[in-house]
Amino acid sequence: MFKYILFPFLLFLLIACSSDEQAGTPANSVEMGGQKSDSLAVPEAILQPAGFKLVFFLNPNGDPCRMQNAILNDMSNELKEKVDIQYVQTTVPDDRDLFYHYGIRGLPTLLLADASGKEIKRMSPGVKGVDDIRLLIQSIPQS
Repeated sequence: MFKYILFPFLLFLLIACSSDEQAGTPANSVEMGGQKSDSLAVPEAILQPAGFKLVFFLNPNGDPCRMQNAILNDMSNELKEKVDIQYVQTTVPDDRDLFYHYGIRGLPTLLLADASGKEIKRMSPGVKGVDDIRLLIQSIPQS
């Protein structure tokens, strides 16, 4: 019985995250990873370098990924001194190698890595709240 409920839910999540952009051009456009993204705006405060990376794997046209981006944008002041957020998108051809490297199969996914890119901890796919992200950030090793 459980698999009859789980399978449609996972299918819905996959479809929702990969749905195409609806008609109209968004007002906010930002350059990320050498490619122009028309669906997500990244505040400047998030782009400050830190010793650790919060790698955000996303499809910029999917609603769950947009929801996760909004949560990260709301937390930008809290995160800017602790981690550098790196956006890895399905729409950027150069980013596909990172999906393979880390074995990402579901979106949105958040992953904590050190400055060299070595994975420290990852969260299961899906939209994560502020408290979940804070717990992930607490996984940063103290030096």
